Amino acid sequence: MKDFFKNIFNCILISAIILTVFSSQIIAYGSAGTVSSFNSADTGIICIAHRGDVSAFPENSVEAVNAAAEYDMVSVDVRLTSDGKAVLMADETTVRMCVDARGNTFSGKVSEMSSDELGRLYLRQAHGGTDQPKTRSRVATLEDALKTAGSAELMLNITIGDFRAVYDTVVACGALNRVVFRFPDSSTDKISALYNSTSKDAVFVGNYQGNIIFLATSAVKKCFESGINVVELGSKNGHGVLYDSFLMKRFKTGGRAMVSMVGGRCGDRPDNEIGWDDLISRGYSVIETDYPAELTDYIKKVEASRSQLERYYDLYSAVDFAPYTTESENTLKKALKSAEETLAVPASLSGLQTAKYDIQKAYSDLTPGSKRQIMHISVSAGRIITAALCAAAFIASQIYLYKKREKKISAGK
Repeated sequence: MKDFFKNIFNCILISAIILTVFSSQIIAYGSAGTVSSFNSADTGIICIAHRGDVSAFPENSVEAVNAAAEYDMVSVDVRLTSDGKAVLMADETTVRMCVDARGNTFSGKVSEMSSDELGRLYLRQAHGGTDQPKTRSRVATLEDALKTAGSAELMLNITIGDFRAVYDTVVACGALNRVVFRFPDSSTDKISALYNSTSKDAVFVGNYQGNIIFLATSAVKKCFESGINVVELGSKNGHGVLYDSFLMKRFKTGGRAMVSMVGGRCGDRPDNEIGWDDLISRGYSVIETDYPAELTDYIKKVEASRSQLERYYDLYSAVDFAPYTTESENTLKKALKSAEETLAVPASLSGLQTAKYDIQKAYSDLTPGSKRQIMHISVSAGRIITAALCAAAFIASQIYLYKKREKKISAGK
């Protein structure tokens, strides 16, 4: 009976531990999955919808944000009005995006207009311009977007000087866990200094735009040291240093590299599967795009290919190599090692498919036959000491024999 109650107690204890662990994971990764992954070693690729779903709604509108909530994150542009309210607007002026109730282009400076004045304007379709029609969408405040966007996670593009007001708005809406702050026009030094002056409860994105290797590596290092784990890199030089392994290898041990496919800052690569695959193969894992639906489909193919590679890796790692030649064994082991390295980092679709092909081919090429006799000598401290003593004894014996011969020679004379 005593053992019975003891077993019952142990079962209850184990169940409580399991529930605690799962509960803590749910709390940690609940509604803020993408934001939390900015500070993790996750190998997944993050899709950021540039200014929302502009295929159906005006950029930076509440409707565009809501329509893009299915994607990992939505990037929106935030500016302050004359009365200190944060609104979603990319330009300093309203010319490109706004019209009045009659559909006439409205010209005004956002910072010189009140939030009420801006709220009475209508947005043009998509990315605006005089050739785009008026829509029913209005200029939205950040508060509106945060309160009506449900679980959508936002990347806020702001200036350094507007941070405190925007931060206070986010906190007042209880949305800090689903927001990332990005400063696309600021230097790493300014971003790091601002981050270090805060309580560090907000997630920042670092920034370096250029093509000087020591400045780029310094920017990445400074961000990581400050606690900023995602760094946006950009250059219009498609063959520049930002795409070389010398810089990108710094992200293999932690942190994420972000790239925007907008405005040519990705080395003018196309905003499609060809451009995404190339950049991901170089180490980028956070991508801002005008085609979030297509990038999401590409990511699904990447995840499926990763799962396939994991299955093949597990299968071929369990192979008994005894019946096969040393050469074919080493070929498969090399392919398995490469696959392991591919799985350890964010990988492109082409990279995953190549790794899968290599281990499949190496497995099919396993050749039955005898092993080459290879002597494997493991090095240890004891063996080193033993070898040293043997060498010393040999040298001592040679000295002794040499001196003995010298004495005989001298005696003979």
